[in-house]
Amino acid sequence: MKLYLKTKVWPIIFLALGWAATASAAGLVPCRGSGCTPCYLMKMVSDIINFMTLDVAFPLAGLLFLIGGIMMVMSSASENNYKKGKTIIVNTLIGVVIVVAAWAIINTLIVTIGSNIGGVQVEKWWNIIDCVLN
Repeated sequence: MKLYLKTKVWPIIFLALGWAATASAAGLVPCRGSGCTPCYLMKMVSDIINFMTLDVAFPLAGLLFLIGGIMMVMSSASENNYKKGKTIIVNTLIGVVIVVAAWAIINTLIVTIGSNIGGVQVEKWWNIIDCVLN
């Protein structure tokens, strides 16, 4: 089973991550040149964290839930594979909870701190930051 995971699953994961990176990399940096303000820094941080959570962490978690479920279903002859599948699902669930908790903490910090930076307009959620030009 280890050989199968090394030769079949990891290349698929790396291809999926490569696709996500090329699809979303164009919009991470919101400004170019000397016209950048602190607001654009906040916007870039917001874009990077959104990319890491929405485009990388959650699709990877879905893939790991799928792998763990398949291992549990296909383990009729081996209880060891059932335990491995269950471990994968539990660890993935813990990881998703950590990502969501970190997102909520960052939301609280950026909404409270980010609204004090000139030109930043933050409503309730930090993942939607608008830079207002004076």
